[in-house]
Formats: sequence, C-alpha cells, structure tokens
Amino acid sequence: MNVTVLMAPMCSATSVSATLEGLESANILHAYRTRSTKPIFSITTASLDGNPVVCTGGLTLTPKQALSNVQDTELVIIPGFLFQILQTLPNLVGFNSWLNQQYQQGATIAAMCTGTFMLAESGILDHKQATTHWYFAEAFKQRYPLVKLQENNIITEDERVICSGGASAGSDLLLHLIRRYASNELAAECSKKLLIDTSRRKQTPYVMQSFVRNHNDEKVLEVQLWLDDHYTSPLGINNLAEQFGFGQRNFKRRFKDATGQNPVQYLQNLRLEKAKYLLEVSKSSIKTITYDVGYEDSNSFCRLFKERVGITPGAYRKKFQFDID
Repeated sequence: MNVTVLMAPMCSATSVSATLEGLESANILHAYRTRSTKPIFSITTASLDGNPVVCTGGLTLTPKQALSNVQDTELVIIPGFLFQILQTLPNLVGFNSWLNQQYQQGATIAAMCTGTFMLAESGILDHKQATTHWYFAEAFKQRYPLVKLQENNIITEDERVICSGGASAGSDLLLHLIRRYASNELAAECSKKLLIDTSRRKQTPYVMQSFVRNHNDEKVLEVQLWLDDHYTSPLGINNLAEQFGFGQRNFKRRFKDATGQNPVQYLQNLRLEKAKYLLEVSKSSIKTITYDVGYEDSNSFCRLFKERVGITPGAYRKKFQFDID
C-alpha cells in the first residue's frame, strides 16, 4: 500500500524517523518470512512545498516531494509535535485542504500524539472518536468540542481515522497499522524484534495531576499551600472552610472556580500523587504508604488508587519504580 509520511514545521523528528524505520522493518521482516520482493508499505515523505523542514530541537528533515505531487496515497501518517503544537498550529493550515482531499478519496489518516491537533484543525475529526497526549486533553476539548475525545485511550480508530496518545504511543500506532494492513503475526514479530511493549491499553497510569496555582484567589491559594504540608492529617472539608474563614458553600464554589477541582477531589488527587511518588522511589509497603499519605484503610486506598490511576498500587510500582539499591 502507498503510505505518505508528513513532514511539517516543528514536528517531532523522532516521530518521523520511528515511523519510517518501523514500517521499513515490517517490510524487511515480511520479505524474509515470505521471500517476497514486493514491500507491504511503499513509503514516501512529503512537506507542504517539498522543501526541508526544521523540527523540534533544530534537526532538519528533507522530504522526497511536495504534497501537490502526492495524488494516490492509501495511508497518511501525521507525526507528533511534542510540546510546541499550540504555537505551531497557525503554520499548519496549508495541510488542511490536502488532508481533506485524501480522506475524501478513501485514504486512512493516522495521527501520532499531538499530531491529532493538526488533524482536528482540518475538520476530519468532527463527530469522531480520537485521542491525544493526556497533558493536552483539556486544551483539545476546549478547541474541538465536536470531537469525541477518549483521552485515556492509547489508540482510537473511527471511520478511517486512527489516533494515538503520547510520544511513545507512536510505537503502538505503528504496530496497529502493521496488524491492520499486514497480519497479527508480523506485528507480533515486529514487537519482539524491536522490543516494543504491547501491554499498554490506557494512558491513565501515566497521567500526572496538575494542581493549578496561577489563579487570582489568594485565599484559596493559602488553603492549597496549607494542604501541601498537612495532607496526611485527618481533614474535614467543612472544618477546613471554617479554619480559613469561608462559609461551606462559598468555599466549595471558590475552590473549584480557582483550581478546577472540588476540595475533596483535590485532596484525594494530592494524596494519590504523593503515593505514586513513594511507590516510585521507596521500598515501603503499600500499607505503610497508605498511612503516609493520610489514609487509614489500605483496602479502601487500593480501590481508590485503581479507580483513579487505572492499575493497582503494586502494578504501578512494578511499572515505574526506579532502581533502588
């Protein structure tokens, strides 16, 4: 099949190179397995005008051709843009008409990580499921309310549109494409020989809660700073409101307006982030960590942890713990 890998200003060079190398690896392994001289993926690269593009980090990539020369493609792959995507979007509008043309002609379009923003700008994602990097999920939902964002998913596919969330999830996307257009067996072989973990299904374990402090409510900020030092203490939200001179209803309203979370959610997320850190850097038992972050019942804590993080504390430790002597 004919594949076009886009090169765009400030895109991730790693996304582009990993795509080219991943699909070429599939071609090589397929040829070795079948003795076929015809590749599964016939790959070209294209920029808007055919000229080289400067990527994140300053590396320059040189495409094979301009978009206008690509008339017959079956699969378009949009790279990720790391953390520059919102600033870069105004420079990507020239891709929109070409993307729509290819989609209308029957091409499948796959977007990596924040490349989903570029695809959403074209309108192709309207009323379809999509995912993107969890860090940009709120900005994405505000900018594209017609898209059915599934921010916890690693991969989504809806009406010939495929998205992946996160930079490393580009590998998941490539395996998905190999599985879809070649075979499960070839995808499994690529996974093993390229050392790609296929066990991930959700972004949830990777999400870091943000605790908004750049707001203008000084009284709420006082509460937040106090919670940073006292989150392990037995806390009643009503008592906390009284301690800082709030009425109960006013406190809950102002706290959510300032931080985006109600006080109970905020305290739970604060404790869970502290627990995740202790699971990563210590050998303390889960029961001890339960107490260290302000909970008394380790069973209840484990249920809350799995509900919010997507995996158990033990599984989280196994996945993310640093080497500890």
